[in-house]
Amino acid sequence: MRYPKNVEIWEYAPGRRLAEVVIRIRNQRGALAKCTEVISGMDVNILTGFVTAPSSSPIATMSFFADVTDSRDGLAELKRRLEALSVIESVDVAAAEDGFMVDNKHFPVQWAGRKAIILRADALSEMLSRLRSVFGSGAATIIDQMAEAMGRHSAKEMVDDFGRAFAVDHIDELLSAYAALGYAEVSIERRKPREFPVVVHAEHLFECEANAARRVRQRSVFFRAHLRGLISGIFDAEFDVSEAQCVAEGDDVCSFRLVMSESAMPPARPRSSSRNAGSTPRSTF
Repeated sequence: MRYPKNVEIWEYAPGRRLAEVVIRIRNQRGALAKCTEVISGMDVNILTGFVTAPSSSPIATMSFFADVTDSRDGLAELKRRLEALSVIESVDVAAAEDGFMVDNKHFPVQWAGRKAIILRADALSEMLSRLRSVFGSGAATIIDQMAEAMGRHSAKEMVDDFGRAFAVDHIDELLSAYAALGYAEVSIERRKPREFPVVVHAEHLFECEANAARRVRQRSVFFRAHLRGLISGIFDAEFDVSEAQCVAEGDDVCSFRLVMSESAMPPARPRSSSRNAGSTPRSTF
């Protein structure tokens, strides 16, 4: 089962007193429970937020919007009680009296430790549509090259972070990151472990769903090229990616077939008299 992952940039609750709270906590067992006990004891209602506690960091962060309308003691007292805990490194609070609060405590936004921006799927789909309306048939080449470059850049970062051998061994998990990033709900199908061709099913792919909504029978260009760049970069070999099914053409799911390019395949073995003679070599990890 999948669960939505919301990135809240503001909170709107007319007639309520809102606050934004950022708590830096020692990354140790039980620390978070001590904080929430203080917060609930002061009639503060946590609305939306996040907790980051990387295993490599001694410090965790708990950040959230809160409704403090029913809290009699106020934010200053909340800050004081939290700071009195031995597990606390720092507490930062801000208030809004008019029921509307924008997150101004967090910058930069980061993905995998690198600066990122948040771009909504409908905005990106509109950008791709505008490219097609301005450049016509030439837009596909522009989008293809742009997306492949993005995929290769992501692959380079993964190889830099994990090493090529690790990235290759965990290719299924890395492809699943497309779901974590909101591109599509991804699943991988293959006949045998560690062997190509591979089929990547992409349910609710933003690009093709937008085309289907516009009643445009246009298969994926952006995602297909990004996937080609990513897989080619990770394996340091050229791959071909084709879309076998597409929701924009009435299929239930978008499916992409990944196969190593013929120019990147190892040469075929000489034919012999063995019972395997004439078999087609398969590309493997």
